[in-house]
Amino acid sequence: MRGGLFTVIACMAGASPALAAPGQSASALGQAEAVIIAPIMAVSINDLDFGSLTSSPSASGAVTVAAEGGANYTGGASPACAGGGSCAGITPARFRVSGEAGRSYTVSGPLAITATGTLMAGGAAPALAIDALTVHLDSHAGAITRIGQLDDKGEDRIAIGGRLTVPAGTAAAHYRATLTIMVTYS
Repeated sequence: MRGGLFTVIACMAGASPALAAPGQSASALGQAEAVIIAPIMAVSINDLDFGSLTSSPSASGAVTVAAEGGANYTGGASPACAGGGSCAGITPARFRVSGEAGRSYTVSGPLAITATGTLMAGGAAPALAIDALTVHLDSHAGAITRIGQLDDKGEDRIAIGGRLTVPAGTAAAHYRATLTIMVTYS
């Protein structure tokens, strides 16, 4: 029985850490590391432009600009130019993204924004809603995603479309809204 007790005590003593005597010290080496990469940046190439349009006095409508280009009018909204001619000016917003080649990134931004206007005759116009904002990334053509991939030059392109809702009888005015996006490495 004594031998069994001795074995248990010996195992416990072997598992205990060694204690330094007073005045004794110990040291260990470690490393600190960092990898510096190119910052990610987005630059506006052109604005989301719904072009020139007319509003029905009796029916609300909307114009939708696709992120891939082109416009669709519904209800009381119509293009001001026959066939969407040169006065239409319709384009999705476009941004150039640059950063570390091969890295993935995430695009974030609002789901809706509000356009404020100035009446052609002067004064403030009622605000208009811009919603259904859609994102198209060149690196993921055809996919519905907000995660992009920088190419071997460290670049990608973003296009954003949306829908402008026009209430019935909207007076002639010039409207503007700020569309802010953020790109972040993921």
